[in-house]
Amino acid sequence: MTKPFLLFLFAVCCTFPLLTAVCDPPNNPELFEQKGGLVPNKQTAVRIAEAILFPIYGEKMIREQRPYQIKLRKGKWIIDGAPPPPGFAGGSFHIVILQRDARVLEIGHDA
Repeated sequence: MTKPFLLFLFAVCCTFPLLTAVCDPPNNPELFEQKGGLVPNKQTAVRIAEAILFPIYGEKMIREQRPYQIKLRKGKWIIDGAPPPPGFAGGSFHIVILQRDARVLEIGHDA
């Protein structure tokens, strides 16, 4: 191997750990363990749900399903759109968001 290549290899090996520490900071576990997790209330759960559902189904379609039915069960926010009025076609959305870390566990729309 040539000397310049070895110097380059040495430089990469020495700086790589520094770059990964800057580019990929560690999680702060206290945020997940705080009371209410990352999604502490209904308002936050609705904002997250709408941010996910608007691009998929359209803002107008989702907003028309207000008032949303919102429940917190066993650390999961369950949000459903209001059913359509009797005699109208269509369905409503359903999304489940984990309270602790805001992961989406279920998402769908019935016909």
